[in-house]
Amino acid sequence: MKHKDSNDPVFDQLLSLIDKHGWAVRHVGAGHEAAFSYTVGLTAVGHPEIVMEGLPFEVAQAFLNLMGEEVKAGRRFTPGSITTDLTDSPAPIAFISVENITGLTAVAEVYGEVNALQAIWSDSTGRLPWESSYRNSADAQPLLGPVPDSFK
Repeated sequence: MKHKDSNDPVFDQLLSLIDKHGWAVRHVGAGHEAAFSYTVGLTAVGHPEIVMEGLPFEVAQAFLNLMGEEVKAGRRFTPGSITTDLTDSPAPIAFISVENITGLTAVAEVYGEVNALQAIWSDSTGRLPWESSYRNSADAQPLLGPVPDSFK
């Protein structure tokens, strides 16, 4: 992890949260762009950072903190995997590799390189974006990487 000498209180707070908890959650969103949130710190334990698109910040933070706790306890999330044990309902969350890393600036700043997964949430009927009858619009949750063949 980079510890730069800075007078940047936001960056210093980020490093402090990573030191205290093992990761931090960053939120990004402005104007009409889809909001997204991501972890910074999982890289240090050999796990990709995790991104969630299109959720209210409080919801994304709860999911990302839950996933961070799971990773801290030894769990590993991988591209092409689906789990239903992160929600109160049987709604699946799927994971894909992130290819579009342009928004993950804090990860790049802290670690120099970015390796990330996107956690894809299902709609109100439990369908994922690549499934027929998915109820949300495509821009509700932009996909940052390709959909694995195992999901098609």
